[in-house]
Amino acid sequence: MIKKLLVSLTILTFSMISAQGNYLDFDGINDYVDIPNSGNAVANANAISMICKVYPKSNTAGFPAFNGIMGYRNETNFDFYIIQLGGNQVEARFRNSAGTAYSITYNGMTLNQWNQLFLVYNGSTLKLYNGTTEVGSVAASGSAPVSNTATLKIGLIPFQTYNWYHKGYIDEASLWNKALSPTEISAIVSNSGVIANPASETNLKLYYKFDQGSAYGNNVGVTTLIDEKATNNGTATNFAMTGTTSNWGGTILNTTDFGSNANYVYPNPTSGILYFSGYSEINAIKIIEISGRTVLNKLINGTNEVTMDVAELQSGIYVAIINDTQKIKFIKK
Repeated sequence: MIKKLLVSLTILTFSMISAQGNYLDFDGINDYVDIPNSGNAVANANAISMICKVYPKSNTAGFPAFNGIMGYRNETNFDFYIIQLGGNQVEARFRNSAGTAYSITYNGMTLNQWNQLFLVYNGSTLKLYNGTTEVGSVAASGSAPVSNTATLKIGLIPFQTYNWYHKGYIDEASLWNKALSPTEISAIVSNSGVIANPASETNLKLYYKFDQGSAYGNNVGVTTLIDEKATNNGTATNFAMTGTTSNWGGTILNTTDFGSNANYVYPNPTSGILYFSGYSEINAIKIIEISGRTVLNKLINGTNEVTMDVAELQSGIYVAIINDTQKIKFIKK
């Protein structure tokens, strides 16, 4: 009985890990997430922030082949959105309840790589950040409408008769009825986009971690995007939910992954310093708990030997992710 229980717990643990760090892979044809009854999350707000991690894969430029990333757009009394105009160009817009629109154009989004975008309106200025860097701003004023019937969409921004669908990945999307400060933005970026304690964030209205499904597995029927604030779940619409696109994506952590290249991380177990050696180039190392929460994150300027001090971590099993690809399990004594 005890052996059976331990096996069940092991299976459950690895099932939980396989979903951690997932994202949605949008095909650019008709995939999107619809979040009904979500407009009033920021009704009458004169300060709003929206965040998402986006991995754009389309290099198509020019109207009408734009890519919708995330937001609201009704062209009348409330827009708050981010779209990819083409290549590395982004448009971000806030339209207030009086119908006045304020826009930012940014030419620095990187294709085929994760970008973390923050659109922040503080009552007097609309700002766009890519990571911790402010990449655009414009004076703005006004508020969202008192009764806001707009619907938040992820992976789709409609415009007149056009539907602009996103091609690529989206992860860690959230909506706030406050203007995030640079300090708050930095804290989120340093935690790989994960909001550390969403339950304590009273101004956090909607938060989607995209950790459902099995990465590129058979996910037919797994169409609910869970809101960590338990307010408005989203519905993944038109996804195939099988295969290598139009599906839940990510990298599955399994026992084979854990065992590979284990001789490059030592000592294991460790009580303090962890050594990484034998890699051709190390640019980043992330340490996550077995539950999937990031506890350490270190950026390195391309070296082949790195040390990390894990002495302050609690005893237990952790996973080191090197360059977002190689995964090594280690034990902290």
